Amino acid sequence: MTTLKQSPFLFGHLMDDFFPATPSYYPPVNILEHEQGFNIELKVPGIKKEEINLQIEKGLLIISYQHSENKETKTEKFIKKEFSTRSFKRTFSLDDKINTQAIDAKMDSGILTISLPLKEENVEPKKIINIK
Repeated sequence: MTTLKQSPFLFGHLMDDFFPATPSYYPPVNILEHEQGFNIELKVPGIKKEEINLQIEKGLLIISYQHSENKETKTEKFIKKEFSTRSFKRTFSLDDKINTQAIDAKMDSGILTISLPLKEENVEPKKIINIK
């Protein structure tokens, strides 16, 4: 399983000096391997599970969240504001060994865990042949 990265601008970082890009945000991720497959854990505190979009398209697992500003007028006046929520999109390529029909996800305490089980292989048991 490999993380896919966006390709740099045509002129590299030269254009960044003139047109600074909006900083990208990627929630931290852990990828665990076990006998049955893999688990991907994303740290997404403060985001509801209904707001996260998971999809598989052309062998890619796409995890995304679109943050929308709340347009309600608020009476609070922040002295300091360090909490922020930003939109993100993480993309992972899926190996042919992953059973995409059995992928499962759950959210617990701000951690999104996605289970990627391996396909069952129909391997015939080894047969020992005695020489006569």
